[in-house]
Amino acid sequence: MTLREVAERALFATSLEEKLAPPPAGVTDEDRGRAIRLPDVPGRPENLALRRDGVRADFPGASGIEDDRQCGKLLHFFANHELLATELMALVLLKFPDAPADFRAGVLQTLKEEQMHTKLYLKRMAECGVQFGDFPVNGFFWSAVSSMSTPLDYVTRLSLTFEQANLDYARGYARVFAEAGDRGTAALLERIYRDEIRHVSYGLEWFRKWKREDSDWRTFVSGLHLPLSAARAKGTFSFNEEGRRQAGLDEEFIRELRLYAQSKGRTPNVFWFNPVAEESLVRSPEEVPQAVRQVERDLAMLPAFLARREDVVLVPEKPSSGFLESLLEAGVELPEIVSVERVSEVAERKLHELRPWARTPDAQPVIDALAGECVLTPRELFSKATHATFLRKILARSRNPLLCPESCAGRWVTSVKELRGWMESSGEEECVLKAPFSTAGRDRVVVRTAPGIPDSVQKRIEGIIFRHGGLVAEPWLRRVIDFSLHYDVGAKGVRRRGLVVMDNTVRGQFRAATVAERFTDFLGKDMRRTLFEGSPRRGHLMEFVEEVLEPGLGELVERHGYAGPVGVDAFLYRDRENALRFKPVVELNPRYTMGRVALEMARFTRPHGRTRLEVGPLKSRPAGALALTPSPPGTRWGAWLEGAGG
Repeated sequence: MTLREVAERALFATSLEEKLAPPPAGVTDEDRGRAIRLPDVPGRPENLALRRDGVRADFPGASGIEDDRQCGKLLHFFANHELLATELMALVLLKFPDAPADFRAGVLQTLKEEQMHTKLYLKRMAECGVQFGDFPVNGFFWSAVSSMSTPLDYVTRLSLTFEQANLDYARGYARVFAEAGDRGTAALLERIYRDEIRHVSYGLEWFRKWKREDSDWRTFVSGLHLPLSAARAKGTFSFNEEGRRQAGLDEEFIRELRLYAQSKGRTPNVFWFNPVAEESLVRSPEEVPQAVRQVERDLAMLPAFLARREDVVLVPEKPSSGFLESLLEAGVELPEIVSVERVSEVAERKLHELRPWARTPDAQPVIDALAGECVLTPRELFSKATHATFLRKILARSRNPLLCPESCAGRWVTSVKELRGWMESSGEEECVLKAPFSTAGRDRVVVRTAPGIPDSVQKRIEGIIFRHGGLVAEPWLRRVIDFSLHYDVGAKGVRRRGLVVMDNTVRGQFRAATVAERFTDFLGKDMRRTLFEGSPRRGHLMEFVEEVLEPGLGELVERHGYAGPVGVDAFLYRDRENALRFKPVVELNPRYTMGRVALEMARFTRPHGRTRLEVGPLKSRPAGALALTPSPPGTRWGAWLEGAGG
């Protein structure tokens, strides 16, 4: 029997008995024949035929494997993979008859082992009362590998991708079955795991013979094309470095694969950091201060902590492997990090949503480069004048005893003369003047109402009014604690994500955000008593939030046609009589915020502990904190996480 005949039987036979019949002794590799044309699907019994409509059978998962039927269903999925591997190895023998004899002999040996794996699964399935063909099968392996154009393509896709992933899967599921008390199936998977180490090693040997003069890792990554990527070479269990070393993979390859992230199924969202946001509503790109651009570069990694593993985050320059490893070792799950110079590669993929930090004009260049759709947020929703009007409306809807008076909502003024008139009539000792489109405390002025506005300050005020068309004047209040409420707005309305305590400078610039189980943990006994007197179940603050603020917020965003993240800044303060009061809206942020990043980072910190995100100059790094942003030469700003390690 020739090797070609063995391959034809394994690929085209329509009975399992023929497909899984072991090659006889003395197989020769003579009369190789011509390369065959790729068949649509391999020959199979009707009940195991691969679907051609692209629909994939759902993976059954390991839940309930103590039950024989569920155990058999999972093994049915594995058996189909082994049969697909057998068929693909037969295909490579028929597709590349001119490949080296030693390579073809190695493929034959591996094919025989894949046949044996299939039969071992079938035997264990039968013991569970399951027959091959009782459940649907999918042909993803076939569609991903069968189009291979060279033997190098074959070892890259099958040996170094799918079989390498099985170093994680086979060992991982062996432990799952052992923990479930099924030591027979665990032993079967351990045997397959040992064979997979040899299969990866065999593929790696030929990969190195055929690849160009470059590192194994770079050649591997560049040799894969969607729907395959290096992410497919990893399983969902813990990353098995030991098995990969035994297979002969080098340390660079192992390190880079461990760090590599790319969606293996879900269409990714694309995130990037554009903190210019409100500035871009009133300034051209050339007018944005260099200090703001510095922050944009230094903190570009922050959206990585808003994203999930399947997503993509664009950064000016990809951080070093050492930095990314420090995050993984701290338990932080990372999405795919892509430098902006590769944005065209991302644009070629099927994408779900584009999610810039803010959907403002400064996001448009990246939106255009991604050739995607992303509706910009209405300008008015960013305006502090809109926020002041919103605050007045919701204050009028409630008699909550802790609420600030309507005068705290401020006044929109369009001239210095109008501002002076408001200051004289307000009766306030100090006031804060806010540009409608500004962030992080920029374009904010605090002045005493007596003796009036100094000339030097007046020039600055005139500049703000000229650039923004006016400003919001508010009483300056004695803050006790700043906090922010965070929401997602979507088709189902406004959904609260959490509350974060803020640490801001006197001028309103962000320094840190802290997440804890209870907001009241940050308050003294007298403040807690005040918040709950007369409203013992929820407290006056949450009563107002749930009954007034959130319905009002829903109306506001619906009126502006907005969907996405929203942060509502608020604070508790002491009035002139030293009574505790509540200002429920300082401003609205229809974008991502540092507080939202802190909320998301709580996923990676100790249960029931506090999560603190701090941002500041590099020299201010807190002792023992985890660096969330890299610090290559030229970096001035950093972000750190306290409370990591859970």
